[in-house]
Amino acid sequence: MVAVSQALTSCFGRSPSGLPNINRRQFLAALSALVAASSSTGQARMPKIGYLLLTPFSETPTRERQAFLDGLREHGYVPEKNIEIIYRSAQNAPEFFDEICRDLVAQKIDLIVVSGALAVMAAKKCTSTLPVVIQAVGDPIGIGAVRSLARPEANLTGVTFLSSELVGKRVQLLRDLVPTAKRVAVLWDGRNPNARVESTVTLEAVKRIGMKSESIEVQSDADLRRWLDQLKATRPDALYVAFEGGLVADNRTYLAEFALRERIPLISGWSFLTEAGGLVSYAPDIPSMFRRSASYVDRILKGAKAGDLPIEQADRVELVLNIKTAKALGITVPQSVLVRADRVIQ
Repeated sequence: MVAVSQALTSCFGRSPSGLPNINRRQFLAALSALVAASSSTGQARMPKIGYLLLTPFSETPTRERQAFLDGLREHGYVPEKNIEIIYRSAQNAPEFFDEICRDLVAQKIDLIVVSGALAVMAAKKCTSTLPVVIQAVGDPIGIGAVRSLARPEANLTGVTFLSSELVGKRVQLLRDLVPTAKRVAVLWDGRNPNARVESTVTLEAVKRIGMKSESIEVQSDADLRRWLDQLKATRPDALYVAFEGGLVADNRTYLAEFALRERIPLISGWSFLTEAGGLVSYAPDIPSMFRRSASYVDRILKGAKAGDLPIEQADRVELVLNIKTAKALGITVPQSVLVRADRVIQ
């Protein structure tokens, strides 16, 4: 109140009685201006982060995005209270990434949060100075995002995984669960460089154990549905889905239901495909990676440079088995697989 009185006096002077010489309208106007000035100079600016998505944005967070929001809260950040999150989605059309990323930067954000190879490379192309936090992307060195995990020496950092290293174990799981399988269809998102690498590794692994394979590269939702319609006729003994986002993540339920309906065992690196009806998955724990990425946001907002923060490689791998699907497909799960499962869906 002393500050208010002094400010009013300096603006309007004093009357003989010693009180500010102003009328009510002047007083309210001056007080409003003073409060506005105080808010702009005396309070800390609310951090503002951009969240770049390939898949369509939904008001109800996915399990992965909810894990990120939970991670922010663990570090004291509550959206719309002390941190602002601006979401932008390419609506599964990577060609829009450049435009929406420029729009994000124009919002005067403090950093960009991304997941998936396409979003990472779009952010890298869009800005070389604004910090970029990776939530989950396979092999950022391989796609050319950074030179080193230990010292990115760029504006990117965060959490990563190397899905291709798990291909051999996934294919062996397929052999253990479906020993009579002779032909495997390998489905992958042709727009994603990491998915391309994983598909190549998978085709080689399938060949090594004496099975035939078919590579299915999809570029759009319509392309995915067309290929699945063809699989109804060719009927592979199993379907392997490469572990990368975009089309796979956005069509998780459709893929799992298709495989179950057509009685095709589905193996992947996505636990949500197994939860939706796929047979088995073996992959890093994606929600925990999203949660972990919040710590990078916290450190950068507190002054750390992205290039000085080592990129963390996920070390927790989860084997999820859907017993209900196995029974529906007439598959007897070996005890050796059952005891290794981290989660069993009944």
